[in-house]
Amino acid sequence: MDLNVLKYVVEVVETGSISKAAANLFMSQSTLSAQISAMEKELGRAVFQRTNRGVQLTGYGAEVYHHAKTVVRQCDIITQKLFEDVNEHKIKIAAFSSDIISVEFLRVCGLYTEDNYEFELWECGTETVLERIKNRDSDMGIVMYSQFQEKKLRSMLQPNDLTVRELFAGDLRIWVGAESALAGRESIAASDLEGLFQVEKTQWLEGMFSLDYEMEYMGVPRSGHRLLVNGNKTYHEALYQMPSYSAGPSWSCRWNVGNDLKRIPFQGPQVTLTCGVISRKNELMREEYENFIHHLLEAYGE
Repeated sequence: MDLNVLKYVVEVVETGSISKAAANLFMSQSTLSAQISAMEKELGRAVFQRTNRGVQLTGYGAEVYHHAKTVVRQCDIITQKLFEDVNEHKIKIAAFSSDIISVEFLRVCGLYTEDNYEFELWECGTETVLERIKNRDSDMGIVMYSQFQEKKLRSMLQPNDLTVRELFAGDLRIWVGAESALAGRESIAASDLEGLFQVEKTQWLEGMFSLDYEMEYMGVPRSGHRLLVNGNKTYHEALYQMPSYSAGPSWSCRWNVGNDLKRIPFQGPQVTLTCGVISRKNELMREEYENFIHHLLEAYGE
């Protein structure tokens, strides 16, 4: 069914007259009547009842109008987005929550001050990153994955024409605040963590890419005192102010962001965490995204 016919139905209902609707639509009354009749013939049921006082919806027509109104409204929204309220440059990145990512994202935003720029940083877990890029809600993703998760990640990329580029890697370590009694240790044993709160970012617990297996493999005990947080500020404050620990990558940053957290090796098998860029195959990476990647590499450079 033609979208225009649905618009005709809405206009006829809301004006209450075929003649008024035809005038608003800049078409003749006979043409509009013919279009409506053709639609009713296609549907096999009457949408309007013709009376001396104009036209009225039939019971079936009320249902048609309801759906037509919804479709027309959505079409108007799409038209506005695409043609009337468009930003020439939309930079849409999905990434796991990280102080460094946030800082470098804002740094790149500051490089592009022309009009018609729209920047978006969507903080989420790996599965959501992949879903957003697949659906074109984001154009580039930053993900973290272990050596045990890499095969799984690549199997999810191939069917969706996505690819991953490795940026840097490091060990999974125990994180504690600078004032923690454990801060000066060269390594940490399972017994050192007894009685402490285990602080975890909820994004790192998401679906198939949680770090549960990795922690078990290393022998990090599962604490009965857990604190799940979503934002970086609460995450850092918990490690600063409470008798607590967390687990995260050993990537060290050149800039003074988050460096007051101590990243200490755990006495057990090692797990490697890699930071990678997710993008679509056969699509050129725009300059703004390449600049963002360049800034991340500078921040985490050796």
